[in-house]
Amino acid sequence: MAAFDYDRTRMTAERLIATFGQKGSLRRIVNAGPDYDPVQTSEAFACSLVDLDHNEAHVADALIQRGDRMVYLSTEGLSITPTLADRLVIGDIEHAIVDIRPLSPGGTIVFWQLQVRR
Repeated sequence: MAAFDYDRTRMTAERLIATFGQKGSLRRIVNAGPDYDPVQTSEAFACSLVDLDHNEAHVADALIQRGDRMVYLSTEGLSITPTLADRLVIGDIEHAIVDIRPLSPGGTIVFWQLQVRR
């Protein structure tokens, strides 16, 4: 039996997100200098994403609040791994990342599913 080609699935996800999604950026705060007097700078990493509403049935859940967004983040061109400390900029609006889940069958990250909040 032939192994499933997850790289091909990842490329399909990248193409669909690029076609139907939009551009955004992941903003990361970077500390430089000595620990007693750090200098904080912000770095922006370009990304492609699809911004979706959460299903109303899930909003009553304790973890999902009204106004939260579900975002599919493409791996294409993304030079960092998203973390909860990062901020996602959609349009001109900065969102906090509440939850991160990679879709990674077979160990290949196809895309990142994020829950973000204003």
